[in-house]
Amino acid sequence: MDKFILFGHAHFLTIGIGIVISILLIILGFFIRKDSLSKFLAITILGIKIAELIFRNHYYKEQVIELLPFHLCNLALILAVIMMSFTSKIVFQPLYFWSIGALFAIITPELRDGMDNFASISFFITHFFILFSVAYGLIHFKFRVTKAGAIGSFIFLNLIALGLYFLNEKLGTNYLYVNRPPSTASPVDFFGPWPYYIFSVEGIYIALSFILYLPFREKKTRYIR
Repeated sequence: MDKFILFGHAHFLTIGIGIVISILLIILGFFIRKDSLSKFLAITILGIKIAELIFRNHYYKEQVIELLPFHLCNLALILAVIMMSFTSKIVFQPLYFWSIGALFAIITPELRDGMDNFASISFFITHFFILFSVAYGLIHFKFRVTKAGAIGSFIFLNLIALGLYFLNEKLGTNYLYVNRPPSTASPVDFFGPWPYYIFSVEGIYIALSFILYLPFREKKTRYIR
């Protein structure tokens, strides 16, 4: 199989196809029942993700404990499937803020093989679905982000990270990279050793969350006497 080349022709072509398909599906939502389409897509994506995990276990020999859905994008994917299945505006709040991870993953994916590999194809499909579901929720479900949602999403993620720290200690895993830096080169390398890089990542998350919240911030009305 071909190796994946970052910012190669296949990479840009895949991003282009993902954007076009996402736009077409958004448009389709105006012509058929929005909730039926969202449920169908959620079930389809869930099936693709399960097939990917089985493939990686069989083809790459990845162990089950390495395939648990506890990295940020997998957590966001779970939320996307739930939100699209049940039209949940509560689930939409953390999904909106956590989806930024999917954007970065699409731009700089870490893939073993090229786009002739099912795992690579599924990677882009599932990550695009996270971003697509946010757009779908905003456009078709009319969901809006709140300040409470921003704060709650941050607290919720930190509680998950705390729980995963102890799970990682028990299983020898490193979900959310809370126990040690990634084993391969990553931007985290510039933020210092453990545990200092965690505080840097937290600061970046807060800054990005504030930027993402800005379009929905309520403007104070001035009263002129």
